[in-house]
Amino acid sequence: MSTKKLFPVFIVLLAASLACSLPAGSPPVVLVVPQASATSQVLVEVPVTGPTETLLPSPTATSTQVPTSTATATITLTPTSTVPMVSVSENTNCRTGPGVDYDLVGALLIGQQAVVVGKYTVGNYWIINNPNGSGTCWLWGQYATVTGDTLGLPEYAPPPTPTPQPPAPPKNFEVVKNCIPLPGLPLKFNYIMILKWEDQADNETGYNLYINNGAPKTLGPDVTQVPLAFILPPGVHFKFEVEAFNSTGPSARKSKTVTCP
Repeated sequence: MSTKKLFPVFIVLLAASLACSLPAGSPPVVLVVPQASATSQVLVEVPVTGPTETLLPSPTATSTQVPTSTATATITLTPTSTVPMVSVSENTNCRTGPGVDYDLVGALLIGQQAVVVGKYTVGNYWIINNPNGSGTCWLWGQYATVTGDTLGLPEYAPPPTPTPQPPAPPKNFEVVKNCIPLPGLPLKFNYIMILKWEDQADNETGYNLYINNGAPKTLGPDVTQVPLAFILPPGVHFKFEVEAFNSTGPSARKSKTVTCP
């Protein structure tokens, strides 16, 4: 048998073999078999039987987007204090009432704060918790700055004016002297003196200064130093006296006697 005659038979057997290996339901396999003549071809259709293959769609990768956590700034609200607080630009006394006729019981200093519990609007006073002790006291509003809610503060009425008392006398009274001889003026000295004392009163109107029992020289409140100068012969004695006073009267006097040289 020649090779040309065996080739178609081989092709048919090959097609049958392929048909058995394909799943049922697949489309027919069409083989083009070359014939002995180059000008003609025979189409051999081999039916395919068996279960039908169901082609499933290729799985498509689904992009799952994970929510990105966005940092959110947390705003912390600082509660505004509604408690009225007071501070001062100058050290300020705090008394039992609105004025120097009332007892001094404390003071609010620069840099300190105190709670405000009331007000005396007419007299420009704040009633505060005493920064130097228990209870409350009255603070003059001239140098005061108040923060917080003051609308709800009660208005205070001034307490009865205390019975005036004489002021406390000055303390540690002394005279610093300097006796300088004057050239060209025989037996003459320049008496330079400084009178000093400590202010112990908080209700004085002023101070009276007496020199050799003469008429008083009146000084203002809170004065604690007075300079004096005289040109006199040596050996002159000076008697100095000082007292505090108010509407009630003077305090006890403090005195010093000096001479040059």
